[in-house]
Amino acid sequence: MSIQAVVRRKRKARKGKGFSREELREVGLSFGEALRLGIPIDTRRSTKHDQNVESLNAYLSRDLRREVEVAAPEVAVGLTEVKGIGPKTAGRLKEAGIGTANELAASTPEKVAKAVGSSEEKASRFIEYARAVSKK
Repeated sequence: MSIQAVVRRKRKARKGKGFSREELREVGLSFGEALRLGIPIDTRRSTKHDQNVESLNAYLSRDLRREVEVAAPEVAVGLTEVKGIGPKTAGRLKEAGIGTANELAASTPEKVAKAVGSSEEKASRFIEYARAVSKK
């Protein structure tokens, strides 16, 4: 099944080249996931049409998202692989229940700052770096 975006301009509707980033965000779909699912994306569009959001939801309700998650399992990355985290900081994070870079990427800055004993700004950078390492 293929999916097609609709673009409206001056009360006229036509087939679009793809879905906008805003429409993808609305359904909780990342840019990479959309590419893996074969959903067309038009990076130049910034509009969001409710009809496109509804068609994306209907398309994704067919359990296609689950197939992508099964095809690309998460690989556990060690905390010391994250920029700025050494053995001591990794130990503190493990004591707080954060054992991998994937878990760090999913954590909140408040929790990380409390565990490490640093500012939330620094904790946010750790989380950013962990997300970058986890995606590789």
